[in-house]
Amino acid sequence: MSDVAQVAFTDFTASVARALDLIGAAERLPADGLILIKPNLTNADCPPVTTPVAAAEAVYLYCRRHSDVEIALAEGCGSGTTAATFEANGYTDLAARHGLRLIDFNDTPAVRLTRDDTHQLDELWLPEIALDAFIISLPVLKDHCFTDTTVAMKNMFGLAPARYYRGSWNKSKLHTPSTHKSVVDVCLYKAPDLSVVDASVALAGMHLSGTPTPLGKVLASFDPVAVDAVASGLLGHEPAGIEYLTLANGRLGSMDGVRLLEG
Repeated sequence: MSDVAQVAFTDFTASVARALDLIGAAERLPADGLILIKPNLTNADCPPVTTPVAAAEAVYLYCRRHSDVEIALAEGCGSGTTAATFEANGYTDLAARHGLRLIDFNDTPAVRLTRDDTHQLDELWLPEIALDAFIISLPVLKDHCFTDTTVAMKNMFGLAPARYYRGSWNKSKLHTPSTHKSVVDVCLYKAPDLSVVDASVALAGMHLSGTPTPLGKVLASFDPVAVDAVASGLLGHEPAGIEYLTLANGRLGSMDGVRLLEG
């Protein structure tokens, strides 16, 4: 059984802390190494296409209170440049205020990994810095034209360096032949260690040009399958009908018997 916290949104500082406390996150943050907060900054558009900078700051402040390790902000945007997405969405200012590194997954040194248990990505290039890091996936909840929803697991596409996966857009080669299978495969190589989902205002209909839809929730879980299932349900989807969730169920987490911790 996996725990998923689902709390009412008041403001990011309070709601993120409440959600993380409900799942006992303070005791499970690393005592050494590196924490990478990975928002969804697919482009330079404002929220809810992208993760609000206030959500990232709330996650940072929580981690800083409970861990002494280095914390950095990291993303590899899907279109344009990551530097532009950081700047447009307030992440450059956030980093300056708190003395944080901004890491561009599209440009940082990468290594080629292989696995024989994937659906289609038998090799994957990933940033060296991410391999041993504790990654917090911080997506905004959105519908998606290829995978029904994009939440904590799909957000990990940002790790893949654009120079290896660029086509029509920075990560386009990950979307064929099956985006659903790529979501699972990327997470087999590197799954989020912790996920915090901004469902205060979701994007319904389409991940780049949908309808902002107030849901008034913040979710958190150590199980990316469970949190994606709960979040997808908030947008009206049946999780058992979403291919990437059924493929990941039992491998990367579980959407069966989820214990919802509400606050």
